[in-house]
Amino acid sequence: MAKKAGTPIILVIEDYSDSRTLLSSLLRAKGYKVVEARDGKEGLRQAHRVIPDLILMDLAMPEMDGVEATRQLRQRHALSRTPIFAISAYVTANVKHDAIAAGCAEVFPKPLDIERLLGKIKATLEA
Repeated sequence: MAKKAGTPIILVIEDYSDSRTLLSSLLRAKGYKVVEARDGKEGLRQAHRVIPDLILMDLAMPEMDGVEATRQLRQRHALSRTPIFAISAYVTANVKHDAIAAGCAEVFPKPLDIERLLGKIKATLEA
């Protein structure tokens, strides 16, 4: 994936407001532009609007879960290769398999290892 010029945009799709705020604050502190969404449906709208460089996707959300949102994002040409990192408090082998099969590049369990997550984001965006 070709690197875009300018400040990378990360879309954080997370239904739990405290988690969304914490992730967004950490990412902004690292110099990223952050766009937020409260569920999968809103995430799809925001992704289409801003065409982010990377998406952090909670898997367990109301309205539309992260696996279905990822499947739909992968069907949109402009977003078909955008890296998506899944985040879930319930990472089992099946959950991880479903997320990867839908198109997620990585699956991170909660509680998050913030340093690992930030390192993977940086490495992915600089690739």
